[in-house]
Amino acid sequence: MILSELAKAVGGVLRGDGNLEIDRCASVRNAGTGAITYVDSKSRVPDLDACSASAVITGDGIKTNLSAIEADIPALAFAMALEILHPAGGKADGIHQTAVIDPSSKLGGECSIGPYVTIGGGCEIGDRVTIRASAVIGEGCRIGGGSVIFPRVVIYDGSIIGRNVILHAGAVIGADGFRFVEHGNERKKMPHIGIVRIGDDVEIGANSCVDRAVLDETVIGDGVKIDNLVQVGHNTVIGENSVIAGSCGISGSCRIGRNVVMGGQVGIADHIEIADGVVLAAKTGVTASIKKPGVYGGSFAQPIAEWRKSHVAYRKGSETLRRLSRLEQKGEKVEK
Repeated sequence: MILSELAKAVGGVLRGDGNLEIDRCASVRNAGTGAITYVDSKSRVPDLDACSASAVITGDGIKTNLSAIEADIPALAFAMALEILHPAGGKADGIHQTAVIDPSSKLGGECSIGPYVTIGGGCEIGDRVTIRASAVIGEGCRIGGGSVIFPRVVIYDGSIIGRNVILHAGAVIGADGFRFVEHGNERKKMPHIGIVRIGDDVEIGANSCVDRAVLDETVIGDGVKIDNLVQVGHNTVIGENSVIAGSCGISGSCRIGRNVVMGGQVGIADHIEIADGVVLAAKTGVTASIKKPGVYGGSFAQPIAEWRKSHVAYRKGSETLRRLSRLEQKGEKVEK
């Protein structure tokens, strides 16, 4: 598209030649003719001297000889440009001849269905949905418009996926949760007949799993971002705009608030409630509900300041023991 159209699309102010044709985004180092790049600080302006980009996205007050789009938050404007020029679903290629689609399912307009995709009966697929090779969509699923389903994703029967959702390769939505009833020396499987409901603008990373509910719904709220290799247990509800980094494990029946942030490898026990706005440092173990916003850390979650103090004390443990031993020896001499 031409630069003036791109400026309007990302909400920026055009500086320079609005008729320049822009066909891709690129780094400052590798940008060439037809590319747009971005810099977000004055210290990076000298990098543009040897740059061959056609245009740049900058912040207000950053001067450059290139044609530019000025934006309040250059990184955000560049992210929007990336979405426009490099859409996640790629170009619409229609329905591949090897795809197997049940006649009772409904597909919206401009959908792209890749090789060996399977779509079960009674599904509703919205407009401009992209489903890549070998993905499996079970019976009675709903997928909102603009969503992108990458290769080998499996969506079990009855799952509901919102608009503009991205499911990366290998993600599994709606498998049975991990619940068994002890019976003597055996464990009886608890059948899961609930569903998974995923809101709008959600992204779920590669090989992550969201288990279906036992009876009701496992819910991923609007705007939630989940990294790779994350486990979300049955009947858990995750509030809007929460962010979960890689290798986290969330047990069943948890209630995660809005705008919660989890670092990598956080583990949460079952039936835990976490308040809105909580931040969990990497490798935090949560075994009791957290009722107040704040930053928490440690093997047993506690306010981060307390955890740091206890960690320092732990590191000084051997020194403290030696001092105590010396004091005991002195005490014994005094007593004698």
